[in-house]
Amino acid sequence: MIKRVLVYAYGKINHDHTYRAATHFAVKHNCQLTGIFVTDDYSRFATIYGPSTVNMAHLYYTKQKEFETQAKEHFSEICKEIGSNSQWHSLSKVKAQNKPAMYTDVIFVSQPSAENHEVFDDLRFVDHLIIDTGIPVIVIPECWRQKTFASHPMLGWKESREAVSAVRQALPLMRRAKQLDIVTIVPSLDQDLDLVAGVEISAYLAAHDVECKFQAIETATEDHNEAATLQRHAIMHQCDLIIIGGYGHSRLGEIILGGVTRDLLNSAKVPVLFAH
Repeated sequence: MIKRVLVYAYGKINHDHTYRAATHFAVKHNCQLTGIFVTDDYSRFATIYGPSTVNMAHLYYTKQKEFETQAKEHFSEICKEIGSNSQWHSLSKVKAQNKPAMYTDVIFVSQPSAENHEVFDDLRFVDHLIIDTGIPVIVIPECWRQKTFASHPMLGWKESREAVSAVRQALPLMRRAKQLDIVTIVPSLDQDLDLVAGVEISAYLAAHDVECKFQAIETATEDHNEAATLQRHAIMHQCDLIIIGGYGHSRLGEIILGGVTRDLLNSAKVPVLFAH
């Protein structure tokens, strides 16, 4: 059961699309909604570069306060418009940023943006939320404008610990969905093997009252990786949420070699729920 929803904001980018998604979700599930603005540790300027950079630290702090004021105003307006009771907090200490996630059921966060990296390393922050909190993290793309989502989700399935974790954590959403597409990507199609691969996960979800169907698909020639194939299926079949296990390989390995998690973080056009 989902009772608490947390939405993070940071940096100078507009988070309105994420606020709206989180607020509609909280109203639909009758949840408590909390917004949190996080900043980097501005004191690092002085500790790393010496006391002569105190002015730089002060400027950074001032800018962050301006960004937070704008973020809070937008969040409050959207919550009032949609009709959700909410709370707002700010955190400036790096060590405290993950702590609120320990006491929530679902985290919402905006898709990382290259525009924001000079102010706040949001890609690294979202990485840590996925890996360190043990809480499902829903990443909302900037282009997402629908009021609701998860009525027709898609599960990117493989027999791995991370995928199993995603299934467990997303069960409340899957039960409420009209239909769940279970998709596994294979090098080449084999009807008998693919059928066997889908029987157990389909039976497990059916036992938990999830309406689902299984499909094995090949990576299309026009897709440069598995993430692109998953996205193409989601868009073609009008799926409004991708559910996937995050970072099956190490974070460093995905940064160097690439991986489904990192590719979806950077390029997804529909919301993605990551669980690790």
